Amino acid sequence: MAEEVELVQALIRNACVNDGSNDPHEVRNADVVQSVLEAGGVEVTAVDAAPGRRSLVARWPGTDPTAPTLMLHGHTDVVPADSARWDRDPYAAELHEGFIWGRGAMDMLGHVATMALAFRDLVASGRHLPGDVVFAAVADEEALGGYGMEYLVREHPELVAADWVLGESGGVQTGTPEEPKLNVLLGEKGAWRVAVDIGAEPGTSSMPYGSTSVLSLAAEVVTKLSEAGGQILIGDAWRDVVRWGWDPRAVEVVTDPERVDAVVARMPVEVARVVHALTRLTVVPTRVSTDGSWNSMSARATVELDVRSVEGQDWTDVAGYIEEVLGAELSERVDLRVIAQANASRSAMGTGLWEVIEASARTLVPRASLVPAIATGVTDARFLREQGAIAYGFGLYSPRMQAAQIPAMVHGDNERVDVDSLALMRGLWSAIFDGLGERPPHTR
Repeated sequence: MAEEVELVQALIRNACVNDGSNDPHEVRNADVVQSVLEAGGVEVTAVDAAPGRRSLVARWPGTDPTAPTLMLHGHTDVVPADSARWDRDPYAAELHEGFIWGRGAMDMLGHVATMALAFRDLVASGRHLPGDVVFAAVADEEALGGYGMEYLVREHPELVAADWVLGESGGVQTGTPEEPKLNVLLGEKGAWRVAVDIGAEPGTSSMPYGSTSVLSLAAEVVTKLSEAGGQILIGDAWRDVVRWGWDPRAVEVVTDPERVDAVVARMPVEVARVVHALTRLTVVPTRVSTDGSWNSMSARATVELDVRSVEGQDWTDVAGYIEEVLGAELSERVDLRVIAQANASRSAMGTGLWEVIEASARTLVPRASLVPAIATGVTDARFLREQGAIAYGFGLYSPRMQAAQIPAMVHGDNERVDVDSLALMRGLWSAIFDGLGERPPHTR
């Protein structure tokens, strides 16, 4: 069995599940990755942001201090999975008909495994490229990175200093066999974890007459925000995605705020969800909690929201939209509070890194061209963009990984990756190293 297959299976089986309120013990996956790297002679720095919350960073020095430093990075935590909804155990990492099934197979343990192996092989070869090469396997990405990349950037910036960065997502094949296209994740929407705090007069639930239940107010908040549908805002990021990667005949309608929803309603649901998300600010209630007991009307309730903002929006835009949807009367009875937030970010197309990955990908997928994409979620790349890096999400998947099915698998049911994709991805990282070695000096 191929080495990358066995490594992905080991990482899935460690079940480093992060729901944002627990301890995923990423140290389990960190230990596995570290053992692989050190077997090839790699010196690894382990950083614990808290007990069990371990990230790994390794740097292979280059020969030219003016050449760009490349970082390959991935996260070792995964989101929860409901086993009852899966066709196979999400943490068994079964190999079935050429696919590895399991939570994190795509997001993003396949990246981590193939990056680690390619980096190990580079170091074992003794070949130094012009610029440094960094590999980072980090904790806590699924809960906005506070114990992972954010911690590294804040507390150990020297470890993760890089000019060019490649991370999760991207590399899905579309187009035709004659003219294949590979998507590159240029950027991502913003993410806001927002609490709506609600207060009401407590009392016994055995005598409800004349009382306003705090849960009734919470239900009203949930209903209004769920039915609102978001605030349409067509930004430059979406226009670029459509202009470069879509049929030219679709550009006008899917970038028109007045017509985009009519188009979305006629699309296959897998595509419609993506288009809907990338053309607006979205607000989704995800949790409701209260104090008190089963036989009392609580004094306080909190509705937690997952807010995804478009590039250029800030807290004023987010709060303004929520208050507009709730209306003046209900807004006066609630307080909005930011639990965590991540700003939208984006890197430019057509950079030196873009050229390297396009040329490298073509060695494995002949005639391939790159097209831009924007993530509906957030990744650790934003921390590195804030440090001045050009950061893309890229990989390389075989045609068996169909573009329309992938959004439903990532954070959804029956997540899986085929072994051909893992082989392609491992080959991609090595081809990128070769491409860097062939670049003219002093070019970024």
